[in-house]
Amino acid sequence: MKKRALFIMLAMAGIHSPLLAKDSPQDSCKNAAALYADGDLDGALEEAKWCVTLLEQMKQDNIAKFFKDNILGYKGNELESQNAMGFSSTKREYQKEDKQVSVALSGMATSNGMDAFAALAQIGLTAGGGKKVRIQKRTAAIMVDNNNVQILVTLKKGGTLVFESNDLDADELQKFAEAFPIEELDDSRG
Repeated sequence: MKKRALFIMLAMAGIHSPLLAKDSPQDSCKNAAALYADGDLDGALEEAKWCVTLLEQMKQDNIAKFFKDNILGYKGNELESQNAMGFSSTKREYQKEDKQVSVALSGMATSNGMDAFAALAQIGLTAGGGKKVRIQKRTAAIMVDNNNVQILVTLKKGGTLVFESNDLDADELQKFAEAFPIEELDDSRG
């Protein structure tokens, strides 16, 4: 009996293993609709949540490809992505010798046009916070506080891209931001 229970547990773990499962959002969404049509609301809801999870993962993968491994000789560390309560964040640290740059994209997980982050960035830009510049046809603000330099770029498709460093001056950080594929990233988001 114990062997049978162990076999069933291992088989179920294999079914749900991300390494073995090749779920697609299309299949999950179709399954959710079929479960709903059969009257299985709990099953349909669970499958619909999985469909959304897979779609969000695809969107994160699309964004991640713009956080290149190497920008102006700065090598990218591990990419960090988070998605919670409708907000998404993608961050990567870049390092060259003893200098470090942090790049973070944050905004609504399902953005259409201006979102809360972009609106807040616009308020900061119009309230006189920092020097206004244009980077790849996007409005940006450069803010310097002692050794900390930040460049906030307001994206057209919603969200804010933040470049930050304690090691680079404003001109160096702006050159890094100008080398980052901001326009391509923004345009890819729908």
